[in-house]
Amino acid sequence: MKNNIKKLHNHQLSSRAKVILVIEEILNGKSLSELLDPLLESTEMSSRGFVHELLLGTLRQWWALSRISESLIENPVTDQGVQAAINIGLYQLIYMNIPEYAAINDTVEALKQLGKEYGTGLVNAILRKTQKSKTKFTKKVNKNHSLPNWLAKQLKQDWGEYYDELGCTLRFAAPIFLRVNTKFSDNVSYCQILDEHHIQHSLVSLGYNQAQAVRLDGGVRIGELPYFDEGWVSVQDAHAQLAGFLLAPTLQSQGSHQSVLDMCCAPGGKTTHLLEMFHMKHLTAIDSDRIRLKRVHENISRLKLDTKDISVVHADGTSWRSDQCFDVILLDAPCTATGVLRRHPDIGLLRQEQDIATTVNLQRSILDNLWSRLKVGGVLLYVTCSILKAENERQIIDFLRANDDANAIPFDLSLPHQIKQQVGYQCLPLDTKGGDGFYYALLTKTAK
Repeated sequence: MKNNIKKLHNHQLSSRAKVILVIEEILNGKSLSELLDPLLESTEMSSRGFVHELLLGTLRQWWALSRISESLIENPVTDQGVQAAINIGLYQLIYMNIPEYAAINDTVEALKQLGKEYGTGLVNAILRKTQKSKTKFTKKVNKNHSLPNWLAKQLKQDWGEYYDELGCTLRFAAPIFLRVNTKFSDNVSYCQILDEHHIQHSLVSLGYNQAQAVRLDGGVRIGELPYFDEGWVSVQDAHAQLAGFLLAPTLQSQGSHQSVLDMCCAPGGKTTHLLEMFHMKHLTAIDSDRIRLKRVHENISRLKLDTKDISVVHADGTSWRSDQCFDVILLDAPCTATGVLRRHPDIGLLRQEQDIATTVNLQRSILDNLWSRLKVGGVLLYVTCSILKAENERQIIDFLRANDDANAIPFDLSLPHQIKQQVGYQCLPLDTKGGDGFYYALLTKTAK
């Protein structure tokens, strides 16, 4: 990876060559979040928009694009850089408004720059065949979904009724939602400020009581939002914002007397939301990733939040121990993150079918550990950004069966894509202008 990161700063490499390098790293297990900033920093400002669209667009359509090359050649492509070149070329031809000769010739040239001349003949042939029958291949690539086969099969099994909608929606970029810091403003007032700055937006329902979020409907750089640096707003998905509101009935009544644990807290979106909304006796925020914990501190600082009643701790949720018991626990459980594919399209390349069982076991280990730290009468909010039932509804049903002191607390979500389960709700990304895929379950602990 270090060598490829260094290569990104080679000014002789074209933008397309750099995108190929990044995709190679993703195919080797690196995440987009690690690679996107270095890529953009190494790219001239005038080309950053092109590079951003080419990379994320190719990743979103990866599996559908790959099926074109599979249909045109007998043997699978074994060189990851060559496959990346094929797919970025196809993405340019089918989805981007650039001259076809540039899409083909400049992609082939990018491969040469990377020392992969042996693949240029194949890439050129596939792109030219696609160019000649562009309408046919465009229909083919847009026909169904762009998911790895194992995930498509699992979603069809879990969500047969919604499968076609899911396959379609997951191919689009996710909208950006804002959470207004109530210590400085409110939704209506901040929307007026956005109006004054001619920034297109909508105030949308979260599906729980009267809770709302602000959705950005026009292009704007986040850092240029009014009062962003001053801490007035955060970027947080609509469905992610539900965590704070679902805990409101518990924390608004007795929050100042209650101790709260936020497990798997990084990068701090839900942590800071709790600090904005409630006066708590103490909030303990824990995560196992030291690097991501830095983001928690950065977000708390930008939002000008009081830190005297919060502890940020580096620890493993499966083994962390404390003499203290908590009134409220928020567990943002590790998961396959299949619900945020629109926002993190590299997940479709990184995740494997066997990851489900590994993740389910990890979730259960954390749940079992935290349950012993919850007071009798306390509340645990279980959250994932997954759309797989094994990590969500089935996980919680199994937990309730195994713990006779655990009971589900009913609540209601009202949007069409918020699906009531035996326990809790599954929010599905069925609306291109709606929130990501999240699962929520509220549990309370009773005396044995």
